[in-house]
Amino acid sequence: MAIYTIKRKLYTRYDDTDTLKRMKDADILAEKKKQAPGYGDTIQKTVGGAAVGGLAAGIAGGIKSKSLAGASKYGKLGAMGVGLGAGLMALNKRDKEAADRNFYNKRLAYAQRQAKRREKIDWKSNMTQRDGYSY
Repeated sequence: MAIYTIKRKLYTRYDDTDTLKRMKDADILAEKKKQAPGYGDTIQKTVGGAAVGGLAAGIAGGIKSKSLAGASKYGKLGAMGVGLGAGLMALNKRDKEAADRNFYNKRLAYAQRQAKRREKIDWKSNMTQRDGYSY
């Protein structure tokens, strides 16, 4: 966990898009947009959190009330609480990833427009400045 935190602080979304500046025009034009993240991981973490929270709260409630009804009641409350918390955290993470990918896609689109412009200028100058070519 600590290594991930250090890595995350040293690596920004600008580092990802600055590689576009060092690419050749043909590579920029061949680069594909990044797809938006799906909701599968978010749903998986929500359901997993609900299951773990329900189990833990059910065991604690059963020990506290010494009955199966108490375990069921606390299990449901724990599942709702932990599931909701895990779902919100996963959704927040997904939104941050989507924002980073959208930022990259915007910069990629700009870089591709500029690369097309440069390619057009190069093609025109190569065609008009040849020997024996009258413009």
